[in-house]
Amino acid sequence: MKNNSTDSPVSIYLCGYDFEVGSEFISREHRHSFYQLNLVSAGHAEMETKKGRYAVASGDAILVPPGELHCLWPGKDFCDCSFKFFVNQEMEQIPGSVIFTEPELREQQLVWIKALEEIFRSIAPPELFNTTKEFPLGAELPGVELLEELLWGFCRRIINSAVSGESRIIRNIKFLVRSRKGAPLTVSECAEKFNCSAEHLLTQVRKETGMTTKEVIDRERIRIAMEFLTYSDISISQLALRMRFNDLIYFDKFFRKYTGESPRDYRKKHKIIPDGQLK
Repeated sequence: MKNNSTDSPVSIYLCGYDFEVGSEFISREHRHSFYQLNLVSAGHAEMETKKGRYAVASGDAILVPPGELHCLWPGKDFCDCSFKFFVNQEMEQIPGSVIFTEPELREQQLVWIKALEEIFRSIAPPELFNTTKEFPLGAELPGVELLEELLWGFCRRIINSAVSGESRIIRNIKFLVRSRKGAPLTVSECAEKFNCSAEHLLTQVRKETGMTTKEVIDRERIRIAMEFLTYSDISISQLALRMRFNDLIYFDKFFRKYTGESPRDYRKKHKIIPDGQLK
């Protein structure tokens, strides 16, 4: 019972809790013609692919592309929600193997996974959560379009991180900055999060980028500021406060250092005006 709507980039046709707490089920090696997104909400497991065997834990997001042979061994405490879907638009970078998000991201992702679960529970019939079997999600299900968009966001993020060409450490630094919505992040906080010294982190970052750890952090903060100036109507003073700049003059200097122009001038050049509105 496939959702044939082409308005959304993702069409869900099956969804189910593959395993429940206490399940003794052991998966066999298999492949399928659709994409599969596993969002792990509790416990531990192991997944085997052609590249090896990987530890899986709560907070993990796993994208399995069509045709990829895989197998999952769940622990007794394991619980995940497994969405099966087709993609209605051609992806520029289609993964050729199973993609696992980095373990360092589990804590933040678990918050997102549980939020998505709550949305799913609010639109799906309650009786569907009393079984580990797969069940169809048709286009007639209220709210399914929202669920599809959220899943597409997860998939796009996973794919982009896998093909960006950046190392795990650089992606994770940027993720930490974005998780704070651009608020300050110190080098020592980064190092503590990654269980290494600030000196070791600097060596790794400089080797890959030629920049210091602080420069990577600051450039990602600037990228966030540029996005707000381009796509939102937030005032520059409000944006400065949001990013924890107590002095608007300092925010202006910080922005000019990396862009060569003031926040106001940048907004004049790049602000996206919605259709139907005059500049």
